[in-house]
Amino acid sequence: MSINWIFFSDTNTPPGEIKTLLEKQQFQLTCTNQMDKLHGLLVENNQSVLFIKAHTLFNVFELCQEISVLYPHVYIILIVPDNMENLRKSMLMGASDTLRSSYTHEELGEAIIHAKKYMSHRAKKDTLFFLKEKSRVIAIANPKGGVGRTLVTVNLAVAFARMGKKVAVIDGNLQFGEVAMYFNQRPKRTIYEWVKEGYGKVNYSITQYMSTVDGDVSVLAAPNRPEFFEGITEEHMKEAINEVKKLFDIVLIDMPVNLSEIHLQCLDSADDILLLAFNEISVLRLSQLYLETLESIKQKDKVKLILNRHVNGQGLDIKKIEGIFGFSPYHTLPDQVKVATASIKSGQPFILSNSRSHLGKEVWKLAEKLLEQMNETPKIKKEKRWFLVGK
Repeated sequence: MSINWIFFSDTNTPPGEIKTLLEKQQFQLTCTNQMDKLHGLLVENNQSVLFIKAHTLFNVFELCQEISVLYPHVYIILIVPDNMENLRKSMLMGASDTLRSSYTHEELGEAIIHAKKYMSHRAKKDTLFFLKEKSRVIAIANPKGGVGRTLVTVNLAVAFARMGKKVAVIDGNLQFGEVAMYFNQRPKRTIYEWVKEGYGKVNYSITQYMSTVDGDVSVLAAPNRPEFFEGITEEHMKEAINEVKKLFDIVLIDMPVNLSEIHLQCLDSADDILLLAFNEISVLRLSQLYLETLESIKQKDKVKLILNRHVNGQGLDIKKIEGIFGFSPYHTLPDQVKVATASIKSGQPFILSNSRSHLGKEVWKLAEKLLEQMNETPKIKKEKRWFLVGK
């Protein structure tokens, strides 16, 4: 694989260690401080990695944005002053990666390795994917933390995959998402990298930013750093869901607790909303309030109530729960704390490690019930946009 390595500096700053490290790896670095020559280099090779260090004649962020628009195939590594605001701004302006001005030898090496791997994926992008004519998006939600959303999401995903479906999970909790952790993974590529490098670029498949985990499930993970969520918008999430839908039979979204534009976008994109709750007064009250919110934005008809950690004879009578919500629970999942805890600690879904448990069997039954809807004629959805405040 031939990569066109380029270093641009409007002050004619020498590349220093960048050139030395690349030459050790048998790569040649072309340096320039002239825009005409830079454009010529980028046009002639679609496997280009560009280091930009601009301070005087050009605004480094505006230059990055211009190049990312003109040459979407270029992998841009932006060298910026040392502060987090510059890192966030770089992502918004189309940079594929960033280096602080005071980067270390190890940081430079990692950036080069990342660029090489990305170009390798680009070279293999001819792998064929058959676009899905019919897929289903399922959001797992509740406004209270600790009800088991992520655990149910990952195990439901594995159950669908074992039934022969092509399954994806999108971690909608962009600040503190744990989907990858529940699969004992820490992916280097997440939705953050997709927004930086692939969003809006037809040649960049979103699958390049997804991780295949145990159970043959593909995960679009949350950013590895909580502050990176600020550069991701509801439009990014909408496009991510649409792109994943083209390639997978079932898309599960592990929803965040807090309401936001991204949260509402996920709900609007969903075909089903699994409202996961406990049979406890505090959880049921919050769930009822959440349901009222969904009704106000015309999403209530998608809701299916799932009672997690259910024990017969404890909590409110099922008839009272029906009176609170206006419909019967769709399914109940038993209280098996040891099975759930062991799954979380090991980073292996219990559908794989303990599928014969009562909990594993009930998740399997839930997956079977949901799959029956795949053959139903989908309702025609109108395009909507929901906002928390007036715009």
